[in-house]
Amino acid sequence: MKKIALISAATALLLLTGCNQKMTSANNNTVSEKPVKITGIRKAGLEKDSQNLPVVQYNNQPPIPGKVKLYKTSYVTAPPMIPHSIKGMVPITVHNNMCLNCHLPQNAKALGVTPMPPDHFVDNFENGKHVRRVAGSRYFCTTCHAPQAKLNPVVENRFESMKASVGMK
Repeated sequence: MKKIALISAATALLLLTGCNQKMTSANNNTVSEKPVKITGIRKAGLEKDSQNLPVVQYNNQPPIPGKVKLYKTSYVTAPPMIPHSIKGMVPITVHNNMCLNCHLPQNAKALGVTPMPPDHFVDNFENGKHVRRVAGSRYFCTTCHAPQAKLNPVVENRFESMKASVGMK
């Protein structure tokens, strides 16, 4: 029992001494931190928000909703791309989702745009209960859907759909 108490006391003393020295050094501004080399696509730390991400450049003007050809999806269950600019439509917040103005089923047909599918009205957190409003898990559209644009990719994409790999059409 004495041995455990002695080891515990020694450990606590070492921890307190180490913390005290770090605090003293930090207060004297003598702690030297090595700069972290940033690698990858971002070229910025994660705390820097969305800086240094590729910027979508359009030739003349951003695509107009309802006037652009949709890209084919890469696989059967892939969410469709957004075929228009989302400038002024994001960020989507709890109180504001501009996508719903056009893509709710009751509005989409009249506007000639793609309606939200029925599965967007199934609450996955309530055992698949059908709800009248867009389910919370589907409310933030840009979680799954991204604007389509022809870009020079930062990283080469070698994705091949299953159909292409087995010679199906």
